[in-house]
Amino acid sequence: MELHRWVAAGAFRRHAAWLLVVLATLLVSPYFERLNNPNENVRVWATRAIVEHHVLNVDEVSREWGYVNDKAKNERHVYSSKAPGVSFLGVPVLFVQTKLRALCGWPAPNKRQATFWLRLFAVKLPIAAFLWAFAGYVERKTRSSLARDLLVVALGLGTLLYPYAGLFVGHALAAAAAFAAYMLLDPADDPGGSAGAGANRGLAAAGLLAGLAVIFEYQAILVALVLATYAFARHRRRVLIFASGALPAVVALGTYHTALFGRPWTFPYANIENPVFARTAHQAGFHGLTLPDLATVPTFLFSPAYGLFTFSPVLALGAAGAIVLLVRGPRREGALVAAICLCMFLFLAGMSNWRGGWCVGPRYITTVAPFLLVPLIELWPRLTELRWGTAAIVGLTIPSVFLNVVSGAVYPHYPEQLDNPVFDLALPLLGAGYVPYGLGWLLGLPGLWAMAPLAVIVLGAIALSASGDDPRPREAGAHLAIGIAIAVAFLLPLSAYGRTPRAVEAQAAATVRALWDPPRGPAPGNRR
Repeated sequence: MELHRWVAAGAFRRHAAWLLVVLATLLVSPYFERLNNPNENVRVWATRAIVEHHVLNVDEVSREWGYVNDKAKNERHVYSSKAPGVSFLGVPVLFVQTKLRALCGWPAPNKRQATFWLRLFAVKLPIAAFLWAFAGYVERKTRSSLARDLLVVALGLGTLLYPYAGLFVGHALAAAAAFAAYMLLDPADDPGGSAGAGANRGLAAAGLLAGLAVIFEYQAILVALVLATYAFARHRRRVLIFASGALPAVVALGTYHTALFGRPWTFPYANIENPVFARTAHQAGFHGLTLPDLATVPTFLFSPAYGLFTFSPVLALGAAGAIVLLVRGPRREGALVAAICLCMFLFLAGMSNWRGGWCVGPRYITTVAPFLLVPLIELWPRLTELRWGTAAIVGLTIPSVFLNVVSGAVYPHYPEQLDNPVFDLALPLLGAGYVPYGLGWLLGLPGLWAMAPLAVIVLGAIALSASGDDPRPREAGAHLAIGIAIAVAFLLPLSAYGRTPRAVEAQAAATVRALWDPPRGPAPGNRR
């Protein structure tokens, strides 16, 4: 009876979209051991080094588990070259997993087992908590259940948060921490920014989160500085409370660098182990960061292979909205979004290794994704006044969800050689029966049917958030139909791009198939 009342009161419906987004993240966990992806594995190695050997260096783990790239070195040892946040966040997870397995008489977790649980508890569930907070923030700001559902689906499934929330890396966590800091600086239920004790605690927490974003991804320091400027513009002298909140993260990161390299300001990128990486990607300028090469900007924003706005066209709508905010207000939020995008775009354009290796989209600037939805939140009342304003958001959210879910669920390590990786690699892999680890594989569903549980969840999320808030069935249907028409108009030309594979593309696809895990077929193998 109590459950019935809870559902009848709308509590379940209120959180349904968020729940479907979380389930879509949990249902799959693509893992390719033979690929030995350094972006993730070096962080796993670092976590195991702390748990098993009580050291920061990965010397012993490399002897046990094999070579991994993306390391830094000092005179005696080698370490992860990545920002340490996610590796430290994974320590209690791996520690508990190891102890529980010992109680059962099992050996310490192997690479695949450790990676699965590290992804789940150190990345996926924290991102789920962030999306819960994001949904509540959107609802309080817009007073709209449609905005809440649509934007949580857009962010959770339709941006780079989805593929990188499924890996043990810091990209999604940095974005979540930075935007959580913004939500505390802009509390929807206290637009005036009162100076009470609760508000001061919020400022300190915002500073801490901004500092943690940098510990997860070094380049997030640019976003943290923009947030500090925003905090000053909004709260004036109380910005010192924000700064005091960030101080523990600054001290912790400086202590870590001192332990590894003798100075708090010495980054791992100054001590790269791989001589080829050191020479080609980190030697020029400041550890590989030089003056921006603006010729790269169209590629990392618009190319079908890699572009931020190609993989997430709904964010392009947010970028247009930021211009509207700068012109018509609220200008402070428009300036925040514009400054974050400008800083991160120029940062990426100045990187020697701006392409980022085998990956989905411009992973180094994942942090901009939630901020590009701020204009849609701020402009929501004006959008609803347009006859089909929200249908346009639906129409660009659908392809965003399709491209990011396919990428994150099937193969979130696209080779650089591919012109159109979703249509030239991921979808042909599924059609040929190559499926990733996930619920469908665990249930023994054959071939493409293994993706059916995920497809049902994702379609449910889109249907729930895309029909509009008009109670009249005809109007709601028209709203959805217009959204679908816009989505088709975007995806059809994209699907036709680069349909004749070049030799290097065929070779890259063959490499992916050769390294595929699990083996094709319904047999799950060792699940323990």
